[in-house]
This record gives sequence, structure tokens and C-alpha cells, in this order.
Amino acid sequence: MEIAKITTQKKRTDRYNVYIFVDGKEEYAFSVDEDVLIKWQLRKGIILSEEDVVRILEQDEARKAWNDTLQYITHSMRTEYQIEQHLRKKEYEEEAIIRAIEKAKNYRYVDDLNYANSYVRTKMKTTDKGPAIIRQELKEKGVHLSFIETALEQFTPSKQLESALQFLEKKANIKRHDSSQAFKKRMLESLVRKGFSTDIALESWEASGISLPREVEKAAVQQSGEKAVKKWKKKYSGSELEWKVKEVLYRKGFSLSDIEEFLREQEMEDHGETL
Repeated sequence: MEIAKITTQKKRTDRYNVYIFVDGKEEYAFSVDEDVLIKWQLRKGIILSEEDVVRILEQDEARKAWNDTLQYITHSMRTEYQIEQHLRKKEYEEEAIIRAIEKAKNYRYVDDLNYANSYVRTKMKTTDKGPAIIRQELKEKGVHLSFIETALEQFTPSKQLESALQFLEKKANIKRHDSSQAFKKRMLESLVRKGFSTDIALESWEASGISLPREVEKAAVQQSGEKAVKKWKKKYSGSELEWKVKEVLYRKGFSLSDIEEFLREQEMEDHGETL
């Protein structure tokens, strides 16, 4: 096939439309990147075989994949997996994707270990996330486990403890019905959900010195006890009601001494009977 003419695309001046003669008329054949155009020295009058066109299009595909890769990584660091998924969404051929990623690695535009190290440092400074959450996020970005573990070495136990303490200082909010035990349990569970180990959570809690004010807990046991009496007095009375209320309050984490004090102070009436 003979090239009839080559024109510059209106919206992409770095790409060119190639036309060939078909039955003496000019017809659009394909488009190519400027680099491919120069490499093949394409111009009017050149004769191309079908094999030439296949190779030109393969090289153009690779070039487009590379250009998209550069654009994708310009404003943010990316992992190999992220680049691969980005190119797959654009439906590039496997070979073009592989070549683009390899080229990016050769130029050190992508480096998963460096990415992991940077990611961990950023999360340590700007979030209250623990190692487990950061590890999972890096896995989802396709970073190899060995790189993840290497990067997480900088999140030392002492730094984890410091981060966990900061979390407790900001998030240790007291709820009206909290017992000391329930308050502690809720805060420890929050730390574990944030990605800290149970050991770090416990150590940070002890180091924080945070506790439920005595008057708050007394008000909580009073409120919870009255609610339990109201709920169960239609079904139970006397000692049965006492045991039921005691069971409810104990499950909520209140101490036996506080429960006994509530029961002594509180008159619970059920069909004329009191406890």
C-alpha cells in the first residue's frame, strides 16, 4: 500500500493521520505518534507492506501506553500494579503494558520499595492509622509483601505507642452509659480497628492515664440500673428482679461494689414488694 498523504491531527499535534491510495482514492488508514512517524520515516509515496503496518501499529500502541503512563505518574507516585490496572482500563495490549512498566522501572519512575517507604512515612505523619491498616492499604496497591514489611520497619514500637497515645488523647470520648470497663474496652477496640496490635493498644492505654471520672460512672450505673428495673419489673420481682438487674449491670462492665451500692440505695417496687 502506498501512502497518499500524512496530516497532523487537530487536537493532538504530536499525532498524525496516515492516508493510503485505495482504487486511486485517498483513504484514512491509521494514525501514529510523532516518534513512530520519525522512526519509520513515513512520508508521501512510501510503500508499506501489511507486515510493516502491523509492526507500526504495535510500536504506536507501545508509544501511546508509555505516554499514558507518563501522564498517570506525573502528579503522584504510583506502584507497578496501579500503572498496570490503569493501562488495562484503557484496553492496551499485554505487550504494550509490559513494555511501558519496564521502561518506567528502567527510568526509575516507578519503584515499589521507594513508594512503600514514602507511603508509610506519610501515613505516620498525617494519620492515626496503625501498621495493620497501612499494610492492608499497600497490599491493595499491589506492593510486594517483602517491600511492605521493609517499609514498616520505620514504624517502630515506640512510634506506634506515640501514635496510639495521640489517638487516645483525641478520641477518648465518654458516653453517658459507660462503665470504666466498657470505656476501656471501647477505646482498645478502636485502636485495634485503627491497625494497632493488642499489645500496643494495652500499653498505650496504661500509659495514657485516662480514666472515667468517679461521678460519671456513678451516674451511669444509676441511669443503667433504673432503666433495667423499669424494663424487667413487669416480669420479675423481689430477689429475682434484684439478680436480673445485677446481671444486666455486670454485663455492662460495672463493678460489683457499684452495683451493690445502687441496689442498696434504690428502692425497687414490684406489686408492693421492695428489694
